[in-house]
Amino acid sequence: MAPVERPSRRLPRGRHALDADAAAAEYRARLQAAAIEVVAEQGYGAASVTQLASAANVSTATFYDLFAGKQELVLAAVDAAIADAGSRLRTRAIAPGDLRDALAGVLSAVVDIVVDQPAAARTAIIELGALGPPGLQRRRSLTAGLRDRLRQAATVDGTLTISEAVLTVLAGGTMHVLDGHLRSGRLRPLRAAALDLATWGAMYETDDPRPLPVPDPLLVPAPVTPPPPVIEALPGGRHGLPSGFVRRHQRARILEAVLYVSAQQGFEATTVRELVTCAGLSLEAFYEHFATKEDAWAAAYDSAFSALFAAAWHAASRQPDRPAKVAAATIACLRLLEARPERARLLLVDAASAGRAGAPAVDETLQAFTRQLGRAAGGSALPRVLPAAMTGGLSALAAEWVLDGRAAELPALAAPMIEVILTPLLGLPAAARAADAAVQEPDAAATSDDRRRLMDAFAETVARDGLEATRLSDVAQQVGVELDVANTLFHDELDCATQALGWWAGRLVMIAAGAFLGAADDPPLAAHRALEAALWHIGRTPAYAALAVNDDPDIAVVALALRKRYIALFFQLIAGQIPAGEQQAPQPLSALEMVLNGIMAVLRRFAQDDRIAELPGELPALSLQCLTPFFGADEARRVAELTGSPLAN
Repeated sequence: MAPVERPSRRLPRGRHALDADAAAAEYRARLQAAAIEVVAEQGYGAASVTQLASAANVSTATFYDLFAGKQELVLAAVDAAIADAGSRLRTRAIAPGDLRDALAGVLSAVVDIVVDQPAAARTAIIELGALGPPGLQRRRSLTAGLRDRLRQAATVDGTLTISEAVLTVLAGGTMHVLDGHLRSGRLRPLRAAALDLATWGAMYETDDPRPLPVPDPLLVPAPVTPPPPVIEALPGGRHGLPSGFVRRHQRARILEAVLYVSAQQGFEATTVRELVTCAGLSLEAFYEHFATKEDAWAAAYDSAFSALFAAAWHAASRQPDRPAKVAAATIACLRLLEARPERARLLLVDAASAGRAGAPAVDETLQAFTRQLGRAAGGSALPRVLPAAMTGGLSALAAEWVLDGRAAELPALAAPMIEVILTPLLGLPAAARAADAAVQEPDAAATSDDRRRLMDAFAETVARDGLEATRLSDVAQQVGVELDVANTLFHDELDCATQALGWWAGRLVMIAAGAFLGAADDPPLAAHRALEAALWHIGRTPAYAALAVNDDPDIAVVALALRKRYIALFFQLIAGQIPAGEQQAPQPLSALEMVLNGIMAVLRRFAQDDRIAELPGELPALSLQCLTPFFGADEARRVAELTGSPLAN
């Protein structure tokens, strides 16, 4: 990192030899140096503009002449530090010798930079997350730079000798180890840790590295940030609703708001008033549930982590040996994160935005998984640094996919992750075979994922017997899931229905949007393809589709809220693909809602007749019905002719 010296002198008063540009450059340098020291010592949230200006020996007026605010200054300071670190790292030649020596050379150079400039390293590695999305992006770029350097070390005669997944895990794991040592102030052990990390990386050397899965062509990347909370507000005044329901409803809205604001601006920068505005509640209602905004964040994070850890624990507990336990737990975690992408983002990406206040909860989470990984990957035979590095590295790999909008594809990472975990225990060839066997086993994901099994069986039972007659305990017994597991995953029957519908509707939108973008050059045809893909998905998942049109009032409320959310999400995904002059609906969002209501009416009729699997056969009629309000009757007929519809004439 860039050298940091605390400013100790002011420019001379009155006339001096420095011109305005030189003076501004001097003040900028002072402020950036002061920002590194103050933020490293106090944390980003506790550092004020007044403190930063005072530490730099400049006035607050001068501060605001040069920077718009604290965030801009700290970002500039970190950018300079990262640029200097990158330059120093690039000047160190890759060490000659085998793969371990080459990796050790890179990692030792990184440790040298951190040990030389701990304040700059602490600000860049630990505090960046508290700056919200811009800070997280720089942290990602910092990790990517380390990954690129490791890739150079692992390339021999133009051929990469370890997989891209391993490179990402090794870079992310190294960052996690650096983070832990910087927090504790124990920097001396880092030099030995660099050698252990290099030894670990060399375990994956191979002539045939496993490729990372390519993006699913049926799915369009999801938005990087989750949509705003859409839980419907309760009616005002006297509504006769049970007080317990009202409290739970309010709490759910607050926790949804936590997920949203953490992704939008970073949680440390958020005020309670902004949080309650996002939740659509009063300050009084907020404080009935939480004493501080940090308590609300901790509740949201704990809920997400508990569900993830429970999924891993219970999936592994039923398996006979260590490799099977690793495979089952890995698949269960990835499928849960796929089903709840907003929670995946909180756990993997936005947790850092809570700053120092959120650090204890995050540390507890990582330590819990570190202990499990340590036992799974080799126990006491492993160097102490490796389980923590593996935890941080695997989290970094999953976070990359979440940030790339690929949360819906996370289960595809199962084989690379299982291979990474088992290699120190079994060796790479055996670990690769175990990973392949785990993901190729019929229904491996379903049998190891209690949540998905429960949702599948629950939807089928509700479709057959109705919500009132369906008991979560009975469904759990039916599919062989322990009752305490079911109660950990779902609060009650309505929560199970809500999560099932959310997972199903999310897949529906991603598949439809992917089909639309595949024909985006012809917007009317693209709309037809999206409808075709949606009907195909509905026909293949009749129990979930029936749940979406269930007459139970509580499910109807949930379905309506999800419909609004996913209509907005679909428009966000295809934004800019339909030129204004090519669509005739004056209010396209309202028009889509009207069209969707018509489709839901058809779906309801087919559900009543138990013929949902036949719904794709209604494509010609539904296509004309959907395209006409947007593009006009002529375009709707043109698409019908183009696709061979019997209704073309």
